Amino acid sequence: MSLLDFTARSEKKFNDMPKRTIRVNTLVLTLAILFVSASNPAYSAMKDVSVSVGAMSWYNRYVPISRIAGADVPKSSYGFMYGPTIRAQHNNLYFAVTYLLSSDNYNLVVTDSPVSIHHAKANSSASRSDIDVVVGYLLTPTLNVHTGYKGIFVDDAISFASSGRTASAKRNETYNVATLGTGITIPFGKKIILFVNGDVLLGSFHNDVTYPAGYRRLSEPVDDSIAWGVSADTRAVITIYNHLSANIGLKAQYIKAGSDNSSFLGPTVDIEYRF
Repeated sequence: MSLLDFTARSEKKFNDMPKRTIRVNTLVLTLAILFVSASNPAYSAMKDVSVSVGAMSWYNRYVPISRIAGADVPKSSYGFMYGPTIRAQHNNLYFAVTYLLSSDNYNLVVTDSPVSIHHAKANSSASRSDIDVVVGYLLTPTLNVHTGYKGIFVDDAISFASSGRTASAKRNETYNVATLGTGITIPFGKKIILFVNGDVLLGSFHNDVTYPAGYRRLSEPVDDSIAWGVSADTRAVITIYNHLSANIGLKAQYIKAGSDNSSFLGPTVDIEYRF
């Protein structure tokens, strides 16, 4: 098969990050064993059905939206995300799903941020999961259009330390956005192909914070905002052997919710096998 049979990936999320159930972890493990990988949604024209699976990692810098009254000092943080992807194509129509989990917790507020109540100091430890679903169509072997869904789920555990005592708070942030974009495929010889994708994002942002007793004055109402933004990723796909390929790229996302914004940027590495 020509290397142009390679496609691209986007991601999908179906589970609540704050409460990862055994069923979801089992599914992720099963798909990861199948080496599900995310590549850009740019497929070459094919006559029959093809299925690819693999595993992807994304080391990214996360600049969050902060919603802690009295400690509203957002901090960028770095972490690894990893997970499975599966994609399928029939003729010029393709479908891809990616699910990523954070392996490192993000620290989303400045260390020991001062809080007026009890002269406390606040710290953060946040986990995150992303899910992407993409459906696309090849207009030509080198140009595609696609649409889909992107979900970003952040579960942030906040600790308040004061006079030798520690209290805990929880902050859940959810982005649900639709995606619409296009991509191009640029071959370099027979073993390397460059994929470039760009998308616009539009949907909603939801924030919910629960503070412990003694910190009720920090409480703020549930925050719901319109979310919009852009995302882009580029990836070099290198054939290793027959249907096995390695992908190296860069992925960026920018999302604005209300008067605030968040961003994600970092390199990606994945491996993919096409059946």
